[in-house]
Amino acid sequence: MSKYCIIFFLIFSFALKAQVSVSSWINSYMQVNNYNGNTNPDAYTVTFAGNGNFNVPHWRLSAKLQQNIVSENGQYTIPGNKVSFQPVSTTGQGNPGPTPSMAQIGVPSNVFLQENVEAFLVPQSNAPLYNMPSSPNGYYSLSLKFAVTLMGGAYLGTYPAWTRFNATVEFTAYDQNNNVIGRIPHTFQFHIGALSGTPPTTQEMSLIINPNVANGVLEFDSMQDYNDGNSITYSNGLKVNTNTNFQIKVRSLQNHLSSPLGYAIPISAIHLRLQPLSQGTQTIYPLTLSSTSQILAKGNASQNTTFNYDLVYYSLAQDQQLINAKPGEYSTTLQYEITPQ
Repeated sequence: MSKYCIIFFLIFSFALKAQVSVSSWINSYMQVNNYNGNTNPDAYTVTFAGNGNFNVPHWRLSAKLQQNIVSENGQYTIPGNKVSFQPVSTTGQGNPGPTPSMAQIGVPSNVFLQENVEAFLVPQSNAPLYNMPSSPNGYYSLSLKFAVTLMGGAYLGTYPAWTRFNATVEFTAYDQNNNVIGRIPHTFQFHIGALSGTPPTTQEMSLIINPNVANGVLEFDSMQDYNDGNSITYSNGLKVNTNTNFQIKVRSLQNHLSSPLGYAIPISAIHLRLQPLSQGTQTIYPLTLSSTSQILAKGNASQNTTFNYDLVYYSLAQDQQLINAKPGEYSTTLQYEITPQ
């Protein structure tokens, strides 16, 4: 069963510059000779490095496809969501050690790209960039290696043999206060060769978050917002393309909305629903946000179909979880995914 994930931040209003630098390098070329697609296991490596004492918790790393993946002759395009990143390994040094693993950091197993929207390879690290050396300028480094996959499918047969495509991806690292630690663009090249095998009949589906919704904001500016409940609607916030029955799920990657000052609000204070904008057989499930994955919507399709939705975040009237909260800016990370029914 395949699935497709989008990760983005819901911000309720939210600064220490990281004492680390970021560098990265790529193995940019990948040739595809089969309808199954291909994976480059050594495609992208990012390194965080610094000297002396520092502690940067909850850092993040994103990848944003800056434009469409267009062939060198300008005649063909690969959809951005056919490209994904997978974690491979970590290496490094620091005091105290050892270097955290991908699992300890909390890296998703497969992150798909989409044009002009940040996809988070590290949504919010569970392991800090941390160095407390015995010598004043003791060195620290943490390197994360990622694979890149070009998804297989019958769509590969629409490109003439030996067509080259370039994908420019901008990688950005953030500290816990959303300050940019470093931002580096890289260009990956996909070379479609003479394909072997038989074009497969595959389930095709994608979930796209509107770029204007990637950082959602729900503000409480007056007592009336608390007494009556508040809401924010993002028009055309989510789009699904599919040729099979599907379900959309969502979960918070944290149990709480947290502030830079260390305050927290239970994630259950925030509610979410989709408002369908398209015809078709579908069922909507309004829900209370949780760290457990929940079904947000289901739909039926037997051929290529597009479903569009408004995204609505809201609170309930006189919710004590919000009324009793300390003033400030709170945030969490939401993960959306689409899977076949």
